Amino acid sequence: MRSVTRDYVGKGCNLELLADSIEEHFQIEKYETQSTNSDGGWVIQARKGGIFRDILAADRAFTVTVAGEPNSFKVSFGIGKWTQNIGMAALEGIALWPVLFFVEVPISLWSYEIEREFWSYVEQKVELKV
Repeated sequence: MRSVTRDYVGKGCNLELLADSIEEHFQIEKYETQSTNSDGGWVIQARKGGIFRDILAADRAFTVTVAGEPNSFKVSFGIGKWTQNIGMAALEGIALWPVLFFVEVPISLWSYEIEREFWSYVEQKVELKV
């Protein structure tokens, strides 16, 4: 899984509202989400489903963390595969390798576009001090 973290200092942002708005953003875009919070911050997970993604083992999950204090916090965005059964995923990967080769490139571009949109959204919310 790859992950990108950005640090924010002196922004005075309401981190609970920021985490809630990030989850809502994914929901508006028709992602299945789940979230949790603890003393360390908030974790939001989002994924798109669908039979095509499941068959090709190409389902992507996004994990976002928001942690820190209103004037000094970090937001992390990670992209990885959503795997329910690791044994089946290995078998499917071998059987579908020629198909996956042609699917991975468009999915990588799709992931990049989602990440770019995500950071644009977060930057806007942080500047508004959500």
